[in-house]
Amino acid sequence: MAFARILKSSALMGGASVLVLVAAFIRTKAIALMVGPAGVGLAGILVTFNGLFAMGAGWGLATAGVRTVAAAAPADQAAKMAAVRWLGVRLSWCGLLAVAVLFAPIGLWTFQPNDRHILELGLAGLAVPLLVAAGMWGALLQAQGHLRALATTQVLSAFAGVLLGLPLVYVCHQAGHSLVGVTLGILVATGAPAIFMWWAARKHCPAVVGTVPDRALIRELLQLGGALMVVGLLSQLSAYVARWIVLREFGLESAGHYQAALAIASSLPGFVFAAMATDFFPRVAAAKDEAEARSLVEKQIQAGLLLALPLLAALLTMGRVCIHWLYTADQFDPAIPLLTWMVWGVFFRLVSWPMGFWLQARGSNRTVLAVELFSNLILGLLPWVLIGPLGLVGAAIAFAAGYVAYAVLMALVMRWRTGHWIGARTWAWAGLAGLALAVAQWSVQSAVGNFWGLIPTGVLGLLCAGIYYRTMRREAQQAIPQP
Repeated sequence: MAFARILKSSALMGGASVLVLVAAFIRTKAIALMVGPAGVGLAGILVTFNGLFAMGAGWGLATAGVRTVAAAAPADQAAKMAAVRWLGVRLSWCGLLAVAVLFAPIGLWTFQPNDRHILELGLAGLAVPLLVAAGMWGALLQAQGHLRALATTQVLSAFAGVLLGLPLVYVCHQAGHSLVGVTLGILVATGAPAIFMWWAARKHCPAVVGTVPDRALIRELLQLGGALMVVGLLSQLSAYVARWIVLREFGLESAGHYQAALAIASSLPGFVFAAMATDFFPRVAAAKDEAEARSLVEKQIQAGLLLALPLLAALLTMGRVCIHWLYTADQFDPAIPLLTWMVWGVFFRLVSWPMGFWLQARGSNRTVLAVELFSNLILGLLPWVLIGPLGLVGAAIAFAAGYVAYAVLMALVMRWRTGHWIGARTWAWAGLAGLALAVAQWSVQSAVGNFWGLIPTGVLGLLCAGIYYRTMRREAQQAIPQP
């Protein structure tokens, strides 16, 4: 796949992700203004709780469905899509049952004895079956290549969640039940995508009349999805444990500061991750051999760094401004030092995640499980180790160090499975990008004022835009047939 094709798909999903991000921060800003850090902290815990249960109940179907349908011959796709639908409906009901049974004991374990929010956890958990269903329908759209429809659906559902959820937050806040309002807002925001995904899948991926789900295909999805479910569950569990450690050590407000920094660091360059999940993953799964797959990985790393570098520079150099704009001044100032470390963690995530998607698409279940278990143990245990001597900032340092370790581990695994290292050109891109970020951060450390970061951010933005333009132009010329 041409480098320009990766850039185009990243830009398409990136545009949708930016709008989804705007909707998410409108909701978060409203919660921060009405409820404060405690509301943001509770929202982060509820979202992670839902993600944990949806990952377990979803049985990896959102990923296994894409991998199975995308790699199938056209004649076999209808049967495989029917199997995905059949399994997705039943897994959604399993998710609802799991939440009903487990939300109370998990609530008792998660929150302090004098600060329990078990009701909120149970209410938010009602979105779990909807998340599983949305993942199933999204997998069908993604596997069939309907990226534009998927992007449109994500944007519409995000703003619908804000328009319907924020009035609930306000009404409950006025009635003196602010945290219940936060919970209802999260429930609506996470449940809305299911309705829009169903509508889009019904239009673009209609079920073929008379197609009966084959039991062999369902077993195939269960076998493949089981390993992917464990991988996703480990990732969600490590994120939940990190928040639990912060909550137990410092309380709900500090959990809000942690969530604020993590949301900004992860979300602003998040369009790159969205493009990886929606376009890159099915393509690397369908690559004809490992040489082509490795080439796709290297181009995705380069494209991700090119697109996200100016945003990462802005976060490193103007973190205080971002925190004040997206949340509130003063109340969220403790999140500023956390943001810096988390941005570096996201930088290493940009380098490592294409290799992680490659392993999920082409590696054996045993290798995927071993790598993800080891890496998520590091991500889950490092906060426990570093919070003691370093305080709350130790949790952010643990986030960054965990993704450094993950990048090193994935590079070694790729060398072991393919017999080749990631190419020198790709490592040069990563090294130069890291150096540029370090210089940008250093250049404003002694500056007085909040907006000096616009200079290094603007310079990097112009450089990246120039590379983007030259790449697109060169590959467009190469695509023109020669006379």
